[in-house]
Amino acid sequence: MIFGFGKSREDDDDDFEEEIEPVSFQGALNGQPANLKDNARLVKAGLMTAKNIVTDGLALRAEYMRFEPKGERYQVLFYVDGVPNPGPKLSKQQGMAVVQVIKLLSGLNIQERKRPQSGGVAAELEEVSYQLRVATAPTPGGERLSIKAINMKYPLDRADDIGITEEIKDRIRDLSQGRNGLIMISGPPNSGTTTTTIGVVRSVDAYQYTIFALADPEHRELSHIATLDKKEGDTFDDELRRIIRMEADIIYLNPITDEQYVASILNVADEITMIAELSAKDAIAGIMKYSKLAGSLEKGVNSLKAAIGHKLIRTLCDQCKEAFRPNPKLIEKMGLPKSTKMLYRPPRQTVDDDGNEIEPCEKCDGLGYYGRTLLLEMYDMTDEMKKLIISGAEPAKIKAFAKKQDMPSFQKDGIRLVAEGKVSMDELQRAFKS
Repeated sequence: MIFGFGKSREDDDDDFEEEIEPVSFQGALNGQPANLKDNARLVKAGLMTAKNIVTDGLALRAEYMRFEPKGERYQVLFYVDGVPNPGPKLSKQQGMAVVQVIKLLSGLNIQERKRPQSGGVAAELEEVSYQLRVATAPTPGGERLSIKAINMKYPLDRADDIGITEEIKDRIRDLSQGRNGLIMISGPPNSGTTTTTIGVVRSVDAYQYTIFALADPEHRELSHIATLDKKEGDTFDDELRRIIRMEADIIYLNPITDEQYVASILNVADEITMIAELSAKDAIAGIMKYSKLAGSLEKGVNSLKAAIGHKLIRTLCDQCKEAFRPNPKLIEKMGLPKSTKMLYRPPRQTVDDDGNEIEPCEKCDGLGYYGRTLLLEMYDMTDEMKKLIISGAEPAKIKAFAKKQDMPSFQKDGIRLVAEGKVSMDELQRAFKS
């Protein structure tokens, strides 16, 4: 068994724990060969521990793993469906060895410990291929390392894969008409904003519109979306102009980060539709941050076509979720459809009628949740909405106006998912608090 992972099964009269082969690392994503021979001492000290920890994380469905220096130890955290779960604690020396080995396998400079680095390594576990995207950051207590695990069997590169509804897709298609304005997607760091942005891009009819991608899709395939041949010396402005001259309809841009980048967007906002992401907690925060980079609320808001915010929320395990009849007053309070007869939650019963402990669900390992889906909000930049935001209205007033106009909201999307039996009320409340 590897760090507590494994299931007991009976064979004749003996119990034994099912072993799984440790993860196989298959080369850095940047093509940099890992010189294991010249780093034999490091490999001996950290490789097998690194393999075991990553194996545990992947077996537990962790989409994110973090190695965090804490005093004289390293704490490993596995994030399963966005919720942190404690992994093994390592000595400071062992933790440093594991971090350095993963850096070596990911094509990073193991001598550099004072600056952030990013890379990745291809991996395979039980015939499933993964990309492990690695990032490091210096801290006062040592080097932090994080791994974003991407299951290549489920690349999440289509709108349907991540839960974008037909209503949202129809709105995005409407916004695709006319070559002007920015469709901006906002979400907190490490919340899957790039995945949501690609889902928005894929919601556009690529047969009806000519779409170019300047952003790196990483592991995803953007079918029927063109990429621009890079020319040495070309600036971002040059690339935008070249694409516009090719009579493109839409450009999928790199993430928005600074004033100069926004200035280039503003220069062509009347000539082509653009789609890009920006790191912010929600759509309104994204509008404010983007407008600050633009130099004023008026400049920022007038260049926007729509602002989309997203949250990820855990979905109930369809193998073990428990149905219950809600109180009619609860249905009314939650704003659920009056026709709602049944809601769902994680299983509460832990023993059977004879008092024997019930085996945890094999699919979700007794968590009651399996996977995540999107909650989306969307602010169409109508003339009335622009005027309201430019006037300096508070977020609550902007949200109230959007609700009056029946624009998609986190609350509306969440209620839909609860009514459909995909999400529990407790999880909905947790997502709103986070």
